[in-house]
Amino acid sequence: VWRYGYGHYDAERQRVAAFTPLPHWTGSEWQGGTERPDPKIGWVILSAEGGHPGDSPNQLAIRRWVAPRDGFAAISGNLSHSTPAGNGVRARIVSSRQGVLAEAVAHNGNAALSVEQTPVQPGDTVDFVVDCRDDTNSDSFTWAPTISLTPATGGRPARWDAKRDFTGPVPQRPAPLDAWQKFAQILLLSNEMMFAD
Repeated sequence: VWRYGYGHYDAERQRVAAFTPLPHWTGSEWQGGTERPDPKIGWVILSAEGGHPGDSPNQLAIRRWVAPRDGFAAISGNLSHSTPAGNGVRARIVSSRQGVLAEAVAHNGNAALSVEQTPVQPGDTVDFVVDCRDDTNSDSFTWAPTISLTPATGGRPARWDAKRDFTGPVPQRPAPLDAWQKFAQILLLSNEMMFAD
């Protein structure tokens, strides 16, 4: 349910207007490429605990959660920026259904971001967006939100933790066999093939 990328926030519509997955996995972080900063997308980095935004409005760090089912999502987390250098970072929780749910700025300090309850349907996204506030100096941040989803029909809530769930590339499942491949598999497993003289 988690995706790691960068993109653009449309302030007028209060929605994430573009999301592009980060292409390079270092073994512990997602970023633009093998170099840091990446020549194309700069300093955008996402790790288990936080990351760093890029230096343009199209290079915001975005951790995306995709709702797997109907329900009501409760969100909590703490944004932290731990240096007096620069001007800090701004974080937003942005729902594809309802727009901005919470917003905070942290500069050499902490800011709580929480949402008591927001409705979601399968495929809805909740984006955790961080921008540099026009200055990329010392904009590393920590923010690993948690989401608790109470099913719309009742029952026990499911819980996601951005830090605990953080992962690299998900292995692709092999493509299913076509008709000829299945036929060849059956032939290879037949008695006639297994016990050929």
